[in-house]
Amino acid sequence: MEPRYRILARHAVDAHSERSDVIISIADGRIAELAGIDSTVTPGAGDIDARDCLLLPGFIDIHVHGGAGRAIMEASAEAQEAVAVHLASHGVTGFLPTTVTGPWDLQAEAVAVATRSIAANASGRGAAVLGVHLEGPYINPKKKGAQPPQFIRTPSWQDLQSHLGDNVSTLKVITLAPEMEGAHDLIRRLVGSGVVVSIGHTDATYAQISEAIDLGARHVTHCFNAMRPMEGREPGVVGAAMARNELAAELIWDNVHVHPASCRALIAAKGTDRVILISDGIPGAGMPDGYTFSFGDLDVLIHNGSARLPDGTLAGSLLTLDRAFANAAEFSLSARSAMTSRNAALALGLGHRKGLLAPGFDADLVLLDAHGAVRMTVVGGHVAYAANMATRQSAL
Repeated sequence: MEPRYRILARHAVDAHSERSDVIISIADGRIAELAGIDSTVTPGAGDIDARDCLLLPGFIDIHVHGGAGRAIMEASAEAQEAVAVHLASHGVTGFLPTTVTGPWDLQAEAVAVATRSIAANASGRGAAVLGVHLEGPYINPKKKGAQPPQFIRTPSWQDLQSHLGDNVSTLKVITLAPEMEGAHDLIRRLVGSGVVVSIGHTDATYAQISEAIDLGARHVTHCFNAMRPMEGREPGVVGAAMARNELAAELIWDNVHVHPASCRALIAAKGTDRVILISDGIPGAGMPDGYTFSFGDLDVLIHNGSARLPDGTLAGSLLTLDRAFANAAEFSLSARSAMTSRNAALALGLGHRKGLLAPGFDADLVLLDAHGAVRMTVVGGHVAYAANMATRQSAL
């Protein structure tokens, strides 16, 4: 039986509106009704009294490699579920398990794990898997970042299909370098298959990015990082991200990977409807300073709030989307909801049912307290995370 209940909240905000004193009815995993209330309304049996909280559409993380000590590249259902539970504790209701460049058999199994999770349609076990983001292996070695160079491959649709088989359909986003030999044909094939082509780990010029856009590329992976920077006479990838409205831009707003002024500049150039905040979270997210782990075949150390390889190279982030939401506090709540939920839903072709508080939309919700801490995360109507919240949930 799918749960049926109501949530009473102080404020309800999404990318389109802000409301005060609301009650949201949930039935069959979806939002049935959203209405105003007055202070005399009393919660009923099974209702959640969150009148000290902010209600938002659940965060959607389209670029995350792991968290809480576990990695997507472990390629196991247990590891993926642990990551999903970790993400739900930070307000994420849907995510794309994101691979790194590595042995094809390992990447393929990570995709297969995600495929099986989607088919099982499990509820109440953390954030929901919405597809896969394949970051590599078709990238430029010059801008590999923390990606292991020995596994980088020449872009090829045949290569991709031969390793993923039918699980190609699970791909939602793929990061590649469009200047590499064979990339143009691969972009055409991917776009024709409904996969979002994201430009990243690339040394492409503005002209090469423009060619990729003409072929259907519509996304930029972690803007400013692992890409040709912007210069006066060569705008590069960053300049293209800012100037070309066709491109949505991922942004790691952790104040480590990108300076806050650069975050503001990107949003000023593109608007809050074309920027998607991501975590780029790795297994060290949620772990203490001094924690060490392997990322792919690379050793990573958490030190002073960042994750780095032995040579000092940044190796993914420790960010979570609730913290990204807080870091962007100079923008309105609606704008931040767009950048943490609605824009991602639209990019993934899920805008008809995710990313807004509206009747008929999936009941993917997050409640934040006055300090911005996640108090509850609801995925498809099921409570996936609750932190010290006094609820009247006899029906759940």
